[in-house]
This record gives sequence, C-alpha cells and structure tokens, in this order.
Amino acid sequence: METTASNRSTENGPTDTASSDTSNTDNTDTSNTDNTGRTTTASVGPQTDWDIGSMKMRKVGDHSVAVARTESGFHAVDNACPHQGYGLVTGALDGELVTCQWHNWKFDVRTGQCVMGEEDVACHKVELRDGEVFVQVTAPSDAERQEQLWPSLERGISAHYVGQVSRDSVRLLETGVTPTDIMASGVRSTVAKSQWGIDHALAMATDCLALAEIRHGTERALPLVQGLAGLSETTRDRPVRPVPDPDGSIDVPAAIESEDAEGAMAGVLGAIHDGVDPATIRHQLIDAASAHHLSYGHGLIYTQKTFEFLDRVGWGEAPEILPHLAASLVWSTREDTLPYMSKAMQRLATVDLEALTATSRQAGWEPTPLVDLFLDATAAPMDEAVAAAANGAGIDGLLDAVSLGASHRLLRHDLQVELDRGDPFGWLDITHALTTAQAVRWAWQNDPGPHTARAALFAVWLLFDAGRAERRNSAERQDEAERQDMAEQRDLNVQDAHRQHTGNGTQDLASALLYSDPEGAVALAMAGDQKRVGEVLTDAALADRAGSFIVAAHLVKTTEAARREAAVTGSSLPLAATARFLAAPRVERFIAGNVAESIGFVTTGKPPAR
Repeated sequence: METTASNRSTENGPTDTASSDTSNTDNTDTSNTDNTGRTTTASVGPQTDWDIGSMKMRKVGDHSVAVARTESGFHAVDNACPHQGYGLVTGALDGELVTCQWHNWKFDVRTGQCVMGEEDVACHKVELRDGEVFVQVTAPSDAERQEQLWPSLERGISAHYVGQVSRDSVRLLETGVTPTDIMASGVRSTVAKSQWGIDHALAMATDCLALAEIRHGTERALPLVQGLAGLSETTRDRPVRPVPDPDGSIDVPAAIESEDAEGAMAGVLGAIHDGVDPATIRHQLIDAASAHHLSYGHGLIYTQKTFEFLDRVGWGEAPEILPHLAASLVWSTREDTLPYMSKAMQRLATVDLEALTATSRQAGWEPTPLVDLFLDATAAPMDEAVAAAANGAGIDGLLDAVSLGASHRLLRHDLQVELDRGDPFGWLDITHALTTAQAVRWAWQNDPGPHTARAALFAVWLLFDAGRAERRNSAERQDEAERQDMAEQRDLNVQDAHRQHTGNGTQDLASALLYSDPEGAVALAMAGDQKRVGEVLTDAALADRAGSFIVAAHLVKTTEAARREAAVTGSSLPLAATARFLAAPRVERFIAGNVAESIGFVTTGKPPAR
C-alpha cells in the first residue's frame, strides 16, 4: 500500500511539540538522502503505532512532520502550521482535516490544501514497507520555492491577507529575490484595479521600495510589506480596469485636458508601443500634470512617484503603469478652476512664464526674507514670488522658500486645532505643501520649462493655503529668532520629558517620537546629524503607528520629502518639522469629519467651510 501527495512546500517555522508523541524517532539506520542532499527518506515507525484517526509528530532528518492515519491511509504534512509555526499535532484530526488549535486554520492531510486560512501546508510522500511507515521529504530549491511563492503572494495581496504577504515576502527575500522584483509584482497585480488610477498606494510603494533597497537582510521586509499592504488595501475586491488599444496618433496632454481618459490611456500606450523616447513621454505627462493645480498637489506627486518607480524597476513596466497615471490626471480635481483660487489665477494669467523660466538663483541669494514674506502674506503672494525669482531666487530659490515655509507651517501648527474635532483642517493639509514642493522640484530638475515654472507658482499658492488655519485662528507668528529661542528651551526640557516617559532619562530622537514629545523631537532633530535624523524619522514613519493607510502613506511620503528637501536646502527645518508631525497627536477625521460635513450640508444646504 502506498499513499502519495503532491510535494507542496513552505518554509519551516518553529515547531510546537508540547503534546507530541516522539517515540520511535531513532531512524538513523533506515534513513537515506539523495546525492543532492535535498531528499531524505526515513522510517517514522511501525504502522501499528497509529490508530485510524490519530496523528503523531516524527522527524525525517531534521525536518518535523505530522504523520496522520485516516480512513484513506497514511499521510504526512509539515508539523509547523504555515501561519505562525505552531505544531499541527497539537490540533485535532477529523476525517481528512487537521485543525491547528491556535487560529483554527484547517488543512486536508491528503494534499496539504488549506481549506480555512491563507496558505497550504507542505505535503510529503508516504510509503508502507513491510509494516513500516516511511516518509520522504524533499527540500525545494530556491527556484521551486519561488514558483510556489509568487502565486501565493499574489493571492495574499488580492485578499489583503497581510500576514501571508509578510511571510511570502520574507521567504522570497531568503531565496534571493530582490525587493524591486517583489514590489514590481505587487504593483503589476494591483495597478489596474485602482479606482482612480495612480494614487497614494503607488506613491507610498515607491518610497517604501527606495527604503527597502538601502536596507539589508530581513530589515528590508518592513518597508516592503508596508508598500505591498497599501497596494492591497486600496484594491481589494476591485475589478480590473480594461485598457484600450494603443494609439500613437493621440496627443496625450490634449486628451488629458479634454478629460478623455480612454484617449489618454491609448495615447500613452501608443507612444510606448511606437518606441517614443521615455523622456518625451515623461515630458508629456509632466506637462499635463502642471497644466492645473490638481487635487491639492497630488497630480504632480503621483507623476513624480510613478516615474521614480519606473526608474527603479525598469521601463519594461511602463505599459502596465503609465496608462493609469494618465487616467488619474484626467480624473483629478482642477483646483485652479475653483473659487478659492480665482484671485491667484488672475495674477498667474499675467505672468510671463517664459521669462520666469529664464530666471536663475544667484550666488549668495538668501531665502529667509522670502520665507517670511510667504508666511506673513494675507493674500496668495504670486506677484511677489515672480519678483523674487527675477531678483535672484530663480525657480530653485522659490522652491527652497516654499520648502522652508512649509516646514515652519508644520512647526507652528496649533496642536489645539489638531485636537478640535470640529475643525476640518489638520496635519495632512500642511504636509502637502512640503511634498508638493518636492514634487515640483523633481519636475523642474527633470523637465524645466514654462509648464514647470507654472507648477512652482502653484506650490507657492499651496503654501499660502496651508496657512489658512493659522489665519483663521489668529495663530501667533514666530520669526526665526523666536523659533531658535524656543528650540533652545526645548533642548533644556527634553531630558526631563524623556525621564518622565521612559524612567531612565534616555535622551534620543527615537524615544521622543515614540513617547509623543513633539517639542523634544524638534530640538533633537535640529541638533542632530541630518543623515542620522532622517534614518530615525524613517524608522518611525514605518513603525505602523498611523491607524489608517492614508495616514501611513502621508507619514512615509512626508518623511521622504523632508529628507530630500533637507539635503537640497542644507537646512534641518524640514526634518524638525516632520519630527513634530510624527511625534504630535493626530485626530483622524475620516468618518467623524464626513458625518459632520453631511449633517451640515443636509440640514443647511451649505458646503463646508475651508
């Protein structure tokens, strides 16, 4: 009699043997290994050791297996449940099903198939020889493991099983697969399911991939899985959006401007199909993203992150991704057409964008006066920005001033406003000023021209708009000297604050972030080495304390923007501002805010105040 099963494989986990029968496991004389060292066959005991309906743990070489006897015969599966490694023999065998007692996952012992849970368990060949039970365990090669893990990872992403995604990612990394290949697979399997094209999920995946690539070993898993989890959460149970046939005759920016999503997607695909230079396609999409102030800066942010992603994974992924970027630009809100931007747009309409493009930052130009002007403005300072560019700032200087101004906005955001559930304004509104400045800087560096000069002025407007809570609540202004005085006071207070939080007087940025000491975090970030501060902020952003995907995405993208802006401007202000954002309390208003707005609209008929 012989019972066989398909040779599924998962990685061994820790084995729980608390109630295992380990008798008759001395199989040294009856085991054999093939000449590759991959297959081991061993006697696990006489047939009479098992009654029908019983299960025992046995060793085959150094591999623990659960050997079961059912009405259909003898079967062997890995003893370690693929979920968390608890021993299956401590569970229950009912007919052909074994149940792990820890989390109720169930497996068919004949095949290893998981019938309740997320993953199959490895199944091994069993033979009966002269009353002895022999089990053959074949350790899969890396290539064989990958063949099983790729579809498993895709299933985990599709179902938003974060545990399965985590385990499969770690196992793939162990077989030599790169973070780039894993994240590319995740994007490939989700991008066509995103409701509105490219969104926060791909932007976060891009930043998480960059972080995974500079880490080593298992440290790569956290940023990798954070990115994959975002892709999974936002596309779960969504249908695949059909993509039109390529049509290289379509003017992509014109199609986007006319809100022709199908045409824009077909045009992008046509350009790729016809071999148009990637830089030309990038120009078309940056041009389209810069034509309007799209969705509070997100249009250009998504364009930046999409092309940075392609830079990492290769242009070969462009047909899978770029059509959905084009669609997202079509569907974005054109805020420059809305009433609250009308005055700024009237000013912008008079700007000579060609002349603005020709300006350049002069040696010795100092951004502080322009930062102060931007922060103190009572109307969007469009004319002042153009004048500053012409008088030595250039576009680069304008973006420096916006970046530093956005940092000041974050540093002086009134925490009482943040805790006021009736106020719709919060941290995320201000972070857009910093992340948009970084996106515009990327666009200007890669594709300078009148279109990206216009985008720089949109960034100036966004910085102004990010101060609406300050103006509405008459927040006290602070100049640079006042801020420095406060930072010195924070330095004096931080040790006592940390002693209260930790009990041991630990004075470091990581503990200030962990124990919600925003002022101490600011002081330590200002005083610390920029590279090290950036690393600590990144660890905190990835530490899974956000409470929701959208906040996690903003933590990651703001931290990454701050690292880059600090490097470009030479100032630690973007890092200190982000440290305050990470350490301070946040009130997430996604449901309560919607309810409050709905009550206001339904009962009064009036839109919410900005």
